[in-house]
Amino acid sequence: MTRPACLLSIACSALFVTAVTPAVAQTRDHAPVALQSKNKMTQDKADSESWTYVQPRSVFARYRTVIVDPTVVYSGPDAQFEGIDYADRTKFAALITDALRAEIGKSFPAPARPQADTLRLRVTMLGARKTKGGIATATRVTPMGFATSALKSVAGRTGSFTGSVLYAVELYDARTNELLLAAVRRRTPDPLDIPATISTTDTVKAVAREFADSARKRLEELTGR
Repeated sequence: MTRPACLLSIACSALFVTAVTPAVAQTRDHAPVALQSKNKMTQDKADSESWTYVQPRSVFARYRTVIVDPTVVYSGPDAQFEGIDYADRTKFAALITDALRAEIGKSFPAPARPQADTLRLRVTMLGARKTKGGIATATRVTPMGFATSALKSVAGRTGSFTGSVLYAVELYDARTNELLLAAVRRRTPDPLDIPATISTTDTVKAVAREFADSARKRLEELTGR
């Protein structure tokens, strides 16, 4: 290959990588590519980051115990951590695990080993966005900021300058490893949760608490508890 042709080939290759990289990093376009359940899930709404797979509700009736696995930090090519280093990712994953085990344990015992009535809950942290500490808090504490945040809270919208966590939930039969439920969601704290705006860690703590509470209630609903 001549030098001009070689340079052209390299340029074309670079252009191809540049073109496909944004698409790979978009959960709005596809389910996370390295997630075990990716082929099972379907997008809930076009251009959303919400993906779901769930078996019929009757399947869950026999389950009474839950094992919560340690939260996994996603390492696929479409991970979305936006400048958050690995040490913080690991710390955030542990916060999610602790919140889930504490909350779900209120309704579902965790057996030492899988039984016939045991579910295994696996959470994968797919990404996170940083909170702009100080700025996010300042937008809440003024009368105008508080009023705006209240409106956003009622409307279910995101608070200004506050980070978020993108995660996947997979629920398995703990004995057979059959996939029963999978979902991808992005969650932010309630706009009126002022402590959650102080730092990214505080944001993740708030997300973990809210996620754990909703996970427990959803499991109670599915199992008829």
